[in-house]
Amino acid sequence: MSDADDLVVHLDPDAEVEAAVQRESEEDALEWTTNVAIGLIVAGSLLGLWFGVLLFAADPQDVLENPLFVDQNTANVNGQILTALDDENLTGGDPVEGIQVILLNIDDEPTSHSAYTNRDGRFSMADGPHASFILKVSHPGNMTIRTTFNPGDQADLSLTLTPGEGTIEEDLRRDSHLESAVLLASVVASLTVISALFGFVGASEARRGKHYRRTQYLCGLALFSRGGIFIGPMLILAGMGMLSATKRYFEDFDGE
Repeated sequence: MSDADDLVVHLDPDAEVEAAVQRESEEDALEWTTNVAIGLIVAGSLLGLWFGVLLFAADPQDVLENPLFVDQNTANVNGQILTALDDENLTGGDPVEGIQVILLNIDDEPTSHSAYTNRDGRFSMADGPHASFILKVSHPGNMTIRTTFNPGDQADLSLTLTPGEGTIEEDLRRDSHLESAVLLASVVASLTVISALFGFVGASEARRGKHYRRTQYLCGLALFSRGGIFIGPMLILAGMGMLSATKRYFEDFDGE
């Protein structure tokens, strides 16, 4: 009888059963962890997608919530009228009392807003609509002042009476930020939607179980979708953490 015939392998049936049960348990735990991770990533990405759609549909002023883009319905018009400086005689710069200040609309038609300067040369008109208006000041012996502006753009208007005839035209209107607001809101909404889509791709990669690093990179990009401000990113981050516990089961995991 050869030595090979003397070699006998004894297998413990109970150990085999226990090992099989343990493998099955590990596979079940792996599947459960992966499914929960994918569910969290998908949920966070859905919140981000929903947030991005809201950004596209919303008013840019509501989206940005920035005082730079907020227009008030009305604003007070305040200012002061002074005499012109005379460098030769070192005179001027004095307040002028009793001058009527008239507010015209952009079509040069009188409105219901007007005021007279007090002894300090100051005037005030309340609740001027936030639109383009012309402030007109006429005074005998001085040039007529016509200042185009938007109530609320300037805290205080400073006007100077200049001796002579004719008209002084001035435009103090600032450029509208509406186009910038719309563009910025559209860019933010687009990036939000694209980031959310990365999350769905990352969840698909997690389901395939082939590329661990690619899966985590895609899910990381989905964090920028900001669904629910921080709720969506927290869900995605939790899903990424659970995937890290199963990384050794990805086909490309090298054990580092």
